[in-house]
Amino acid sequence: MAESDKKFLFEKDRVSHALMVMALPAIASQLITLIYNLADTWFVGRTNNPYMVAACSLVLPVFMFTIVVSNVFGVGGGTLIARLIGAGEDEEASGVSEICMWMAIIAGMFFSILCFFVMTPLLTLLGASDRIIEYARQYMFFVVVLGGVPVVFNNTASSMLRSIGLSSKASFGLSMGAH
Repeated sequence: MAESDKKFLFEKDRVSHALMVMALPAIASQLITLIYNLADTWFVGRTNNPYMVAACSLVLPVFMFTIVVSNVFGVGGGTLIARLIGAGEDEEASGVSEICMWMAIIAGMFFSILCFFVMTPLLTLLGASDRIIEYARQYMFFVVVLGGVPVVFNNTASSMLRSIGLSSKASFGLSMGAH
């Protein structure tokens, strides 16, 4: 989207049209995240091991928390960035963007490390039985512990791109990204 098109979208276009232009790629991004998780479950399901499938389901709420972490900085920071750009304070918006990205990465690292150290008690709290726990630990290690930072980074960047009117680029990045 050209700079003049973005300006028109935010300043003069009908709210309903602007909302559709911005919302559809955001909805597509969430669907892509869901499809990634469904694909994991489908491939694991091909093993014909119900305990492995249960492990995927058990880890999903923990994985979704990585999305929550990214939304804190991506949506919260993106809102501030959009307001600053609207006020013509591009330098300040750039600084906020940088801070949000670094904070998201640090929070993602903290969450991943925390999950590594409390993995077994957390999975037990979520209902893992003796038959499921080892599969859940393995899946959580790869998806949350190792994949947590890339997922947080990708989703934070996507939210911040959406905040400046680059919704389609944000959706494309998520579809090619780290889930």
